Amino acid sequence: MKFFIPSLVVASLVSQVFGANNFVGIGGSNSKGGNSAYTCRSQADWNNLANNARNNGFRAIRITGFDCDALHRASRAAAAAGIQVLAGIYIAGTVASTTVQVNNEVQIFRQAYAEFGAGRYVGLTIGNEVNDSTGNIMARVYDIRGYLRSVGVNTPVSTVHTWVRIRDEPALCGADFVAANAHAFYDGGRTSAQAGTFVFQTVVPALKSRCPGKNVIITESGWPSRGGRLGVAVPSVADERTALQRLNCAAAADRSVSLYAFEADDQLWKGNDNERSFGIFGKINLQNDVFASC
Repeated sequence: MKFFIPSLVVASLVSQVFGANNFVGIGGSNSKGGNSAYTCRSQADWNNLANNARNNGFRAIRITGFDCDALHRASRAAAAAGIQVLAGIYIAGTVASTTVQVNNEVQIFRQAYAEFGAGRYVGLTIGNEVNDSTGNIMARVYDIRGYLRSVGVNTPVSTVHTWVRIRDEPALCGADFVAANAHAFYDGGRTSAQAGTFVFQTVVPALKSRCPGKNVIITESGWPSRGGRLGVAVPSVADERTALQRLNCAAAADRSVSLYAFEADDQLWKGNDNERSFGIFGKINLQNDVFASC
């Protein structure tokens, strides 16, 4: 199964002047960046995020939950900006404990699909690194996919997990595409200069080997600018810039993989300075310091 960007989107993109952005998309929290408390993005906030994404050459934005009316707000903003959405239903806890919530959010996705059209959505992911058995996760994915197909919604469906979990439990790649989070900072014991080779020479080959024939989406990869170091992995603005530059260059060599940068802005409500400081917009000059180097 292939994912295509509609020609009208491509036309709107190529009419503008971009550096060589080889990322497909960028993730955005449902909370407004820079706030110490979780604060829902307004429609204006989503509009700004989508416009920043488009203006920097990203073709899609990723969301991981539907709280804060995020699906409709992000979809509306993406439609106005001429880009797509990789939508995600969040599962906090086990699959069984979230049955009612997820069922309700599947209906929300149906409504958005009807309003914004099939072409607006790259895919729908059920859960992000869900803390449950692979069997339970995939049973839920297949159930939702089957239901959506029965009502005429043909958006590709999968789940997101860490690349290591997918490598070790390849049943997680049994749906329509492989969706893996892969951070050199946390996973690899690498420096920021090794972020690109880590993802495209370690992670991607492992996923392609364990999930043959499936399209691979690296749903998040980035680097923190603050917090504690992990071995040789040092968080700083300079290292974040380097990691993004190396990821962008590495992505140019394998167009079969869709890479999503993590994340749009710093999220100060998160648990520690590493997690809070992956934000890109307003911190990293993408055009001059990241995209111009390849």
